[in-house]
Amino acid sequence: MTMENNPLQDVLQLFYQIITIPHGSGNTSEMCAFLQSFIKAQNYTIKIDTHGNILAFKEGERPKICFQSHYDMVCVGMVAKKFPPKLLENKIQNGNIMQTWLNAQDSSLGADNGMGLAIMLYCMKNQMNAEFLFTNNEEIGMIGAKNLEIPIQSKILLNLDSEVLGEITISCAGGYDLAYTTHFEVEKVLPNQYYYVLQSHNFAGGHSGIDIGNSAPNYRNAILESAKFLYNGLQQYIIKPSISIINWQGGEKRNSIPTNSKIIFASEQKLNFQPNEFFTISELENINNRRIKQVNEAFLQPPQGLNFNILYEFLQNIKIGVLQRDNNDMIQNSRNLSHISFANGILSLSFMGRANTKSLLDENLVTLKESLQQSLPKQKIESTIIESSEYYAPWEKQQDFDYQTFYKYSEKYLSAYSQDYIKSGNTENITNFMHTLSILYQSMAVHTQAFHITPKIVELHAGLECGILLAKFREMGLDDIVSLSIGPTIQFPHSTKERVWIESVGVVISILQDFVARIYD
Repeated sequence: MTMENNPLQDVLQLFYQIITIPHGSGNTSEMCAFLQSFIKAQNYTIKIDTHGNILAFKEGERPKICFQSHYDMVCVGMVAKKFPPKLLENKIQNGNIMQTWLNAQDSSLGADNGMGLAIMLYCMKNQMNAEFLFTNNEEIGMIGAKNLEIPIQSKILLNLDSEVLGEITISCAGGYDLAYTTHFEVEKVLPNQYYYVLQSHNFAGGHSGIDIGNSAPNYRNAILESAKFLYNGLQQYIIKPSISIINWQGGEKRNSIPTNSKIIFASEQKLNFQPNEFFTISELENINNRRIKQVNEAFLQPPQGLNFNILYEFLQNIKIGVLQRDNNDMIQNSRNLSHISFANGILSLSFMGRANTKSLLDENLVTLKESLQQSLPKQKIESTIIESSEYYAPWEKQQDFDYQTFYKYSEKYLSAYSQDYIKSGNTENITNFMHTLSILYQSMAVHTQAFHITPKIVELHAGLECGILLAKFREMGLDDIVSLSIGPTIQFPHSTKERVWIESVGVVISILQDFVARIYD
C-alpha cells in the first residue's frame, strides 16, 4: 500500500469532516450513515449488526490486522447545544519541540475517538488490506462492544483510543456503577438557628480512573473534601456545635471526580469558619430569606435536617480513591464517589469502581456493598436500596508478561525475544502477544525518537473496549486474537478543554504504516 504524500493533512481534513456530523452518544445515526457511505465509496465490504457496529473489509483478501475505534463522542458545551464547533489552534513551545494543539472553543472537540476514526478512514482511502471495526455508543457504557455480533478474520486487534503518544496499552480496568439510596428520620430545624451555605470552588475534577491517583489538592474529591472542611472547622470549638444538614448536592458525571459540592446546614451557634482556596461559606439571615431559596433545590418548609456527624462518619468508613497499586506503582484498584444528594431525609450516593483484574473488581464491589449495609443512627433500614449496574470485566494483561524482561529484549528485536519465550514453554498466545508487541514497540521507537519520546508499555486504569471485544470474540470461537492500543496525545477529553496535539497524529500515522509493513513482511 502506498500512502499519499501528506498523510497528516489528509487525516485532518477527514477529522474536520467528522466533527461537522452529529454523533453524540445515543445520537449516532447520521455518523453511522456517513461511515457506510464512505466505506462503500472505497470499495470495501460492509457488515453491520443490530447495535450499529460496522465492520469493513476487502472481499477475498486475508487481513492480518483489524483497526478499531468508536464513533460516538461526549458532547459538552456548545456542541451539546447543537452548535458547530469553532476550531482553534495554539502553538506551544515544549523544550525544543514546537507543538500545535487543536481545540474547540467552549466545547468538547471529539478527538476522542474522532481522530482514531479519521486515521482509519485515511487507511481505507489508501486501500489498506485490513479490517476496520467501528463500534457504537462506547461513551455510555460500551454498549456496541458489549453487543457485538460480527466476527473478524484478523489475529491482531489494534485499538486507536489511547491518548498518550509513546504509550502502548496492554490492559485496562473493568468497572461497575453502584447506586445507593436510604431514608433517615429527620427533625425540624428551628428558625432561630444560624443557617449557612458551604460551596466548593477550583477543583479540577478529572477522569475517575486516570486522574484518581493525582495527589494535587485540586484533584481531590470535592464531596469528601467539603465534609472534611466542615469537620475540621468544628474542631476549633471546645464545645462542638451541633450541625444539621438540610441539603447536600454534589458531583457531575458517573465517571468523573466531583468538582461541585454544596451543603446547606444549620448550627445552634454562630460559626466563624475561614474560607480557603476551595471553599467559601456564607451565612443566611433566616429561612425565609430569598438567598436560601436560590441555593437550595428541594427541602420542606420548615426545613428538616440530619446530624452532620452521622453522614460524616458514614462517608469516612467507605474507602474512596486508590485502593491498590502494583510493584510498578500502577493503579490496579480504585473507587470513586461520583454523586451525593441529601434532601428531606433521603440520601442518594453514586459510585464507580474500577480494577485491572476481575478478582480485584469483584472484591471492590463486594466490600463496597458491605460498607453500605452498615446500620446508621436514625436510618430507616427497610428503605435501603443498593443496585449495581454496568459491570464489565477488565482487559487483563497476559499472565506471563514481565516488564523488565520485555525492555531487556526490546532492543534486540523479536527474534531472540520470541525464541526465549518459546524455549521457556509459554503458550502460543503469549508468544504471539510478545511477537506483536515487539513489532509495535520497534515501530513506535523509530518514529517517536525525533520527539525525544521513549515508548512505554502501560496498563490503563480506565475503560477501553479491547477486553469486552476479546470476550465477545471468544464467544464466537475466536480465542487467539492479540489486542493492543495506541493513539495520539489527547488532553482533557469529555470537557470543554479537550485538545489534541496535531503533530502526534502524524507520528501515529507513521507508526501504523511501519507496523503494517512489518506485519505483512
